[in-house]
Parts: sequence; structure tokens; C-alpha cells
Amino acid sequence: MPVTLEGDGIRLEPMGPQHAQGLYNRGRSAEDWALLPRSCFVDLADTRQWIDEALEDAAALPFVIVESAKGKVVGSTRYLNIRPEHRSLEIGWTWLGQEWQRTGVNTEVKALLLTHAFERLGCIRVEFKTDARNLRSQRALERIGATMEGVLRNHMIVQGGHYRDSVFFSVIDSEWLEVKERLALLRNRS
Repeated sequence: MPVTLEGDGIRLEPMGPQHAQGLYNRGRSAEDWALLPRSCFVDLADTRQWIDEALEDAAALPFVIVESAKGKVVGSTRYLNIRPEHRSLEIGWTWLGQEWQRTGVNTEVKALLLTHAFERLGCIRVEFKTDARNLRSQRALERIGATMEGVLRNHMIVQGGHYRDSVFFSVIDSEWLEVKERLALLRNRS
């Protein structure tokens, strides 16, 4: 069920067609998408198709990251691989426009999504996966307290026909309070 999550300076809104222009404005840098499964947005129609595909996935809940004060779209994230019968889901497809990278926005996004997953949805497991080449993403997940579980070799074929190895991380319910405290400290430093 779509929900809006309010945080410190940002909110996560359910993604919709009305966000196409804002997402396109932030998602045109090929460098930012180099390690994602697909390339950057080439035009507004491409952005709209990406939104449509995200909304058609029954096991996903896509969000747009909005800077609260200005109402400006700054990126996107989503819950995916939602498996209620196993009380688990994945957080992924997180990307930010260049101006918001290496700020506290990503930490705030993860805090909002993890809190909602564990404290509202009753999850016992939240997982993340990233391209093995994406060391920045791996460091960010370690920084928030996620545990690296392993690598799935040749997990996906991504841009340019590259065989992607995916590194899996998770947070489980017994770790949540410690991760939540860690996130609070990180958020206070931002």
C-alpha cells in the first residue's frame, strides 16, 4: 500500500507520472548510472517508461525522494522483492541527483525505509544488493550497519552486456535496534 514517509528535510512520496520531469532533470548523468542495471534517462519519454515499469511491478513500491522545503525531486528509491509471506523485502534502485550525492540524504532515506520496514511492516529481514564494482555503495551499506552476506557471481547482465556480480547485504530484526542507533548517530552528524 502506498505511503509517504517524512524525514529530516526530505520525504519519500509514492512514485507517479507527475514526477517524470523532476526525475528526468536529476537522472540524465550517465556517470551516475554507470553501475546500475540500465543507463541514464535519455529523454522524458524514457523516464515515463521507467516510471511505468516500476509501477507495474507488483512486488515493488517505488518512491521519489523529494527535498521537503522546495518540493524538488532529488532522486528515487524503492522497496522491491516484497515477500509478505517471509516478512522480507529489498531496498534498492536508490539514486540521487549529483547535487545531493555525498550528503546526508541517502542516510535519511535508508533510515526512513528501514524504520518503516521493521516497525510498521513487521519485516524480519531487509536486504540490499549492489554491483561488486560499486565500492561506494558497499561502503555506504557497511557504514549503516548492514552485514555483507556474499556474492552472486554472474548474477545479472547489465549495461553493455557486462556480467554483473552482485554483493548482497542485509539487516535482520535482531540487529535492527543497533542499526537504528547507528543511523541516528549518522543522521546527527549530517
